[in-house]
Amino acid sequence: MATPVGSWRQFQLPSESTSLIGREREVATVHALLAEARMVSLLGAGGVGKTRIAVRAAAELREDFPDGVRLVELSGVTGAAMVPHAVAAFLGIPESDGRGPLDLLAEYFAEARALLVLDTCEHQVDACALLAEILLSSCPGLRLLLTSRQALDVPAEHVLSVEPLELSAAVALFAERAAAARPGFTVTAANRPVTESLCRRLDGMPLALELAAVQLRALSLEQLERRLSDRFRALGRGRSAHPRHHTLRTAIDWSHDLCSAEEQELWARLSVFAGGFDLAAAEAVCADGALDPYDLVDHLIGLVDKSIVIRVEPDRETGPEAGEADLEASEEGGDRYRMLDALREYGRERLAEAGRADELALRHRNHFLRIALRSEPEFHGARQVEWTRRLDRDSDNFRTALEWSLTAPGQAHVAGQLCAALDLLWFCAGRTSEGSTWNERAAAAAHDAPAADRAKLADQFARLCFLRTDTSAAAEFGRRAAALYEDAGAREDAAHIRAFTAEVAARLKGDLTAARQSVEELGRMVAAGADLRLRFRRHCLAAVLLESEGDIEGALTEHRRAAAVLPEGEVWWTVQRLLFVAMSEIRAGRADVALREGRAALRLLDRLGDRLTTGEALMLLALTAVDQDRVEDAAVLQGAADDCRRTADRLWEEVGPAMRELHDPRRARAEARLGADRYARHYAEGRALGMAAAVARALARPPDAKAPAEPSVPVLDRLTRREREVAALVHQGMSNREIAEHLVISKRTADAHVEHILTKLGFASRRQIAALMGDVQERLPG
Repeated sequence: MATPVGSWRQFQLPSESTSLIGREREVATVHALLAEARMVSLLGAGGVGKTRIAVRAAAELREDFPDGVRLVELSGVTGAAMVPHAVAAFLGIPESDGRGPLDLLAEYFAEARALLVLDTCEHQVDACALLAEILLSSCPGLRLLLTSRQALDVPAEHVLSVEPLELSAAVALFAERAAAARPGFTVTAANRPVTESLCRRLDGMPLALELAAVQLRALSLEQLERRLSDRFRALGRGRSAHPRHHTLRTAIDWSHDLCSAEEQELWARLSVFAGGFDLAAAEAVCADGALDPYDLVDHLIGLVDKSIVIRVEPDRETGPEAGEADLEASEEGGDRYRMLDALREYGRERLAEAGRADELALRHRNHFLRIALRSEPEFHGARQVEWTRRLDRDSDNFRTALEWSLTAPGQAHVAGQLCAALDLLWFCAGRTSEGSTWNERAAAAAHDAPAADRAKLADQFARLCFLRTDTSAAAEFGRRAAALYEDAGAREDAAHIRAFTAEVAARLKGDLTAARQSVEELGRMVAAGADLRLRFRRHCLAAVLLESEGDIEGALTEHRRAAAVLPEGEVWWTVQRLLFVAMSEIRAGRADVALREGRAALRLLDRLGDRLTTGEALMLLALTAVDQDRVEDAAVLQGAADDCRRTADRLWEEVGPAMRELHDPRRARAEARLGADRYARHYAEGRALGMAAAVARALARPPDAKAPAEPSVPVLDRLTRREREVAALVHQGMSNREIAEHLVISKRTADAHVEHILTKLGFASRRQIAALMGDVQERLPG
């Protein structure tokens, strides 16, 4: 599952579900090397345990890196150009200002004392080497820890070769994993010789030992050792220049032979997934006449039992609202699955040998195309948050589908359809730079596609250019999209993109002619029953025109009407309107109202994790603090805002004259009140807070404000009867699945109820619902 934007400072690393045995020396060596060196590469064969060592070492070094420790898995990244995009996306860095992801990463880490772990670099050695050199030369406080099967040959690189386990450690590892597979198993004086023989036979390779231990569910230790010995003798030991790779390959071959024919087939087919997959995806891509969909789950369970596939459970701490909503995809509880890199590579080889690689790649692409097309209406829809997270956690699969479509003969036009359908990923998940890269490639390859398809790509590119501050390109591609839509007979789409380009011209150039024409056009279409997008855009344009006339109250009314058009549960567009409202309220001198609207925007943003827009909200709240004479808060929030937006200064200050008029004098006033030194200290405090702490600071009650009214039963009047029932069950500690079972509804419906409660109450988490219900229940009579 993709990590929410802005969580870098939470030190998130993969959890260790099993103990790390026999690697104390390697972990200590990593500590010692990173104390002196800026880049350490763990080198070794697949399955030797490089990733486990890196994760353990990184976890133990948390205290040394106050700005964060994070691991980025690169095995699912296809194409060297996608490496920096993937790293930026995984770290939650918004790509929105026209610069490339390498520049964004360099600036993001420029002042950070952080440790970045890049796992499985051998798939893109040159791209990883370039990334490492740029980061090391630009970010003096950054350390890199890499795992790879070959060195990157970067001047700063210090290499630690990871060897297989020594015999005693190999026996200990095998014994622990064997006991998990066959409860009661222990190494005794009687079975130690057989155990040691088996561990020697497997050269102490951890993955090979773990695969062998699983087989004790069906075989005795003696049978296991004898069959493995027979296989090694049959294959010989001289066919490979890399004996340890040969050992692992033999162990995987043997595990493959112990699978049923259906499990072997499923193993090969599942190898088309990148990063991970859920049960619905496995059924959609892998099931057919040879693998019945009704039996596929049993074969998948078989692969899990044999440790070929790893089941990844949803995060119980954050709950379904943090991104595990099923969205028609998995009534099985949100579990996802993945394969270790060596096992996925093996499956791909088997698939290629069978001549079915392209067939399965096509199925994979078509499945994720269907998902993307289903998500399109939710760009303005009630399930926008759920769908954004749904697409986000399958980012690697979408990249793989796009790359295959662009390189497979006759598939380029589908790459355009797929890219154009991913607005939620490119905009709401903050991937505007990556989206631009895919869009340009898709448009170049699909030059002879139907006009409607080319129009969608041009439309998307215009909006991406706008967010990346390339307003000239935004206008040009907006006009191109409108013409192509007209050619395709898509009048509403043409009107929508014309309205967008008119708003760009009005806000950034003061040209109101197109805006007036567009408002009239949209008015006619709305009267004729136009869709939600056009009604929303008409109110937005009307607000722009009223602002230009100095009618702040009229503009506020139009902004609020625009927000009212959007369905419950929609977040991204609602937040944009709230921020415009807050800005207008500041201009009207109503700082208390601006504070309320800005905070409402922040609470909603927490559900998307949009770092860039969070920075904009924090900046507006900093201006509000100046107007309320809270100048210390203003300096802190301004520092936090600049930290959130430092990789992507967008329209507000750089090209937004209206925002500059509000921002510059207030910042100068706060600096004058505090003095340059005190302002600088508080500003630096805000820069160092991190996004989560900054948001908490912005939502805190001002010291001179009245205490908020205590929660009471009338608060619940905003909720329906069913939503109050759900809220009470949240208070009891039930998960969404447990709520669904209790109320005899689907989990998807329970997810939706929780999302609606959060939106109506302006809350960011289930904990707030639970706390409110606890307080309400205490105040109920009797």
